[in-house]
Amino acid sequence: MRRRRRPTLRPAGGPARRAAGLAAVAAAGAGGVVALLRWRLWSAGVPDVDPAPLTDWFDPAELARNRDYRRGVWTMAAVGAPLGAATAVAAAATGRRWRPWVVRAAGGRPWRAGAIFGAGLAAATIVVALPLSAARYGWGREYGIVTQPVRGWLLDLAKGLGVQAVVAAVLGAGVAALVARVPRLWWAWVAAAAAGLVYAMSVASPLVLEPIFQRTEPLRDPALSAEVLELARRSGVEADDVKVNDASARTTAANAYVSGLGGSRHIVLYDTLLRDFPRDQVRMVVAHELAHVARRHVLKGSTWGAALAVPGCLLVFAVVGWRTGFGAPGRGPAGCDLVLRRVALAAATATVIGTLSAPLGNWVSRAYEREAEWGALAVTRDPGAAIGLQRGLVERSLGVPDPPRAVRVWFGSHPTALERIGMALRAGRG
Repeated sequence: MRRRRRPTLRPAGGPARRAAGLAAVAAAGAGGVVALLRWRLWSAGVPDVDPAPLTDWFDPAELARNRDYRRGVWTMAAVGAPLGAATAVAAAATGRRWRPWVVRAAGGRPWRAGAIFGAGLAAATIVVALPLSAARYGWGREYGIVTQPVRGWLLDLAKGLGVQAVVAAVLGAGVAALVARVPRLWWAWVAAAAAGLVYAMSVASPLVLEPIFQRTEPLRDPALSAEVLELARRSGVEADDVKVNDASARTTAANAYVSGLGGSRHIVLYDTLLRDFPRDQVRMVVAHELAHVARRHVLKGSTWGAALAVPGCLLVFAVVGWRTGFGAPGRGPAGCDLVLRRVALAAATATVIGTLSAPLGNWVSRAYEREAEWGALAVTRDPGAAIGLQRGLVERSLGVPDPPRAVRVWFGSHPTALERIGMALRAGRG
């Protein structure tokens, strides 16, 4: 008599248990990465300084208009922060309606379906945020901060849509191809690609995007150009020349930045900075930007992003596996549909993670900004110019020197004006 084989019993909730285990590993890995980078790639040599008293440097009555403007900006920022994630989640949740059409349009090819989805999600995100973008533009125009005409704003909006759609299509195609070909390890390949992309964008973004959205020309003040290049030399930064961009065509904000690599670096000044601020304060802004370069803040910040991409992608993989399983998707339209569903879930999960991790990014950014500020004070040895600069920036950009704590945590990538003035006072005491 032949013995009957007992069926193998699979534990209930197998994918859910596996997903929970992967999520726990991802969370522990993220904590370890943060602790390691906090130890090895943090700002150094910056003293702990209390913010300067508000009434010593600003008239509270004169800040009333600034606070009105910033309250509107903060409200719109709070409304806009979750919009990208909400759009991606809605796309993933309504996939049964649009996935069949995308699969047919892609001819059952996963990479084509991923490209269509990526471009479509980028366009949908911009369209959903368009009313808020228009409100932000109108608010800035009403207070005189934004000077760009409507035609220029619409043109920049179209350029941004084109750039984002192309980038999202490439990313969507790549992720879909990996999900189809390596269903159990696609997260690792995506993490490696994301890390490489973080470094590539940090280098190429100023070189590629700068000519699309702004125009620059050589600085026509030989004396100031010589002073700026001397600052670069004292900061230990190789720079080729000094340029000016047409920021006044868009805004009244004043700033500067360093573009390029190695000896081909260009120090770029906003024309608003040259127009509205005295020369010693211009030098302070430049010294701050040069300190970022000297202390390799772009490289360090990119390392934070690249390192956290690994546990982040593992967490995305866990969520996708929890909802769709971990098996191979198969071939044909059905397999393409499953790949597309996983790509949509991955995009939704990644955008949610990105939104929730904003305070971490701001925390790192504020540390590097404080180090750059202290480095600028060390190079210029002009705390009076630093204090004058902060007061001028608050006045001209309708800033608030003491924003609420929630605003600093969620949107504050820089120290406050009072914190910077406190640093300048500390530097002035030796």
